[in-house]
Parts: sequence; C-alpha cells; structure tokens
Amino acid sequence: MLLALPALVLIIGLASGQTWRWGIRPSGDLSAKLLIAALAISSLRVLFPGSLFLRWLESRRRTIGLAAFLYALLHLSIFAVSIGRLDWILQGMAFASMWTGWIAFFLLAGIAAISNRTAQAALGKWWKRLQQLAVVAALLALTHWLLLTQSPAEALLHFLPLFALRAIARLSRR
Repeated sequence: MLLALPALVLIIGLASGQTWRWGIRPSGDLSAKLLIAALAISSLRVLFPGSLFLRWLESRRRTIGLAAFLYALLHLSIFAVSIGRLDWILQGMAFASMWTGWIAFFLLAGIAAISNRTAQAALGKWWKRLQQLAVVAALLALTHWLLLTQSPAEALLHFLPLFALRAIARLSRR
C-alpha cells in the first residue's frame, strides 16, 4: 500500500486538472528509483549478509520490482494519453530517447509476467536468468533518462551507485 501512495497523488493531481506533463516525469522517476532499489537489494545482501533489515527487504524485493513495473506502466499511460495519437507515438520511435524507454518497458513487462511462483517453477533455472534482464532494463532506463534530460547529473547520481554496488558485490563474491 505504501508503494501505491505516490501513484494516488499523481492520479488525483491529473484528475484535478494538472497537465499531463506534471505526471510523466514523476512516474518515470519513481519507476527508475524502485528498479534501482530492487536491483540493489541482492548486492547489499552480499556485502552485509547478517543484516536482518536486508533479509526483510529481500523478502519484499518482488513487490518492489512489480511496483517499478507498475510505475513504468503509469508513466507510459500518461505519456500515451498526453500524445493522444498512435501515429505520433510511432513516429517518436525514430528517436533513441523513445525506443530505449519502450524496450525497457517491455523488458520490465516480461519480468513482471514471470514474477510468480508458478512461472518460477515452470522455468526452473531459466527463471533467474530471465530476471537478470532487469539489469538490461535499468541500463535502457538510464539511457532513456539521459537522452531526455538537460541535466544528466541527476540520472547518473541515481544509477551509478547501483552499478558500483553491483561491481563491488561481484568482486566480493570472488
């Protein structure tokens, strides 16, 4: 429920007359931040294996990842409604700033679709490998953000610690 509160604020704002642009950026930011959080949990558990808080957080990683996807869906929905025409949306695919976002979204959609026990059992060892596509989605989301912003520092400040943390965790496993 706590993860849904920002969406409620965005939807109420849009329903009360805020412009579409008012909801596009925050929903994308929330999606990216939740994706970063979901991906960071495993690395933090490697670095701090005895942490009870991280164990608790790890048990909620699926929920955080699904929330990242749902905010991406909200972001895409607000964007699509603000454009209003499918042909204009398709024309936008000529720009890297758009197709990077679309590919990241579809990767997250696929991951969300298999984020359940039934899919995990059916896919076996492939399930975890497919879940690793979230890292690719994060790289594409970062690229999407960098191509759309006039100030890349904010995007880099969010994503670089995640990638540094993942690299440090990988080195400490060796």
